[in-house]
Amino acid sequence: MVWTQRFWVKLQSLFRRNRNAQRLNDEIQFHLEQQIAENTATGMGPEDGCHAAMRIFGNPAVLKEETRDIWGWTWLERLAQDLRYGLRTLRKNLGFTAVAVLTLALGIGANTAIFQLIDALACAPFL
Repeated sequence: MVWTQRFWVKLQSLFRRNRNAQRLNDEIQFHLEQQIAENTATGMGPEDGCHAAMRIFGNPAVLKEETRDIWGWTWLERLAQDLRYGLRTLRKNLGFTAVAVLTLALGIGANTAIFQLIDALACAPFL
């Protein structure tokens, strides 16, 4: 039962990434403000309290990255980013795209023809 809940949470984090990121930002900001309030209550100035809170809390960017890694499938998000980048690049360079697609089509067609010929000549007499 636990794995289904984990799967569901990861699936939700994949499709609700912006909402979860905003919630994470709000939570980090809340904790920083609480630490600053504690520091100023102990007699620190506002600026010193803010710096001390940042030292205690840590780097928010690193914490966000670690949290995102735990939440979901980072490899799937990176794959989607790579695919979007590749499609943008191919759309920008139409000449290269046409040559690449034509080369792949000719290579696949030639391989298919050669293997059919080998199959007809070498394998068919034994069947």
